[in-house]
Amino acid sequence: MRDVIRSNDVEIRTTSFKQIIIRGSGDSEFNNAVNKSFKLLPPIDILRIIANEDNILAKLSFDQWCLIFNKEISDLKIIQHIEKLNKTSSILATNFSDAQVFFHIRGQNAFKTLNKLTHFDFRKKSFKTMTSAQTLLARIDCSIFNLEDHLLLSCNRSFSDYLEDRLIDAVNF
Repeated sequence: MRDVIRSNDVEIRTTSFKQIIIRGSGDSEFNNAVNKSFKLLPPIDILRIIANEDNILAKLSFDQWCLIFNKEISDLKIIQHIEKLNKTSSILATNFSDAQVFFHIRGQNAFKTLNKLTHFDFRKKSFKTMTSAQTLLARIDCSIFNLEDHLLLSCNRSFSDYLEDRLIDAVNF
């Protein structure tokens, strides 16, 4: 992790997590394959997150899940996971690791800072813990994961420098 900024009760770091996008029907065959590989039963509700100490699994749409590896994992191991998942005819898994950059955000003013960059409603009643959202942040398409004690924000790598600058501006403004 690399520190981006620590100020005004907000701490932002950037990191690269390994990530797999999994597409499938969410039926029992799908659930069994994912559970067998990662010891996580895929969430049923869209934008819900489940996690264990090794992985975060979020349902992004009716047929798409995002699996984020919390711990260091080799590219070879990711390829093996993908090949194993893709043996199930109803699953399409893709390594998305190099396409995304993650911002680890925590602090008392995290939501206040992000609200300067978007109209998304970060209030607890709308954005509960262990849910995710897809929204524009500083005009960049982002996914936001509301975890137990921090937020995880992801964007395409090509926009990460621009978003980092906007996050710094939002903290300082």
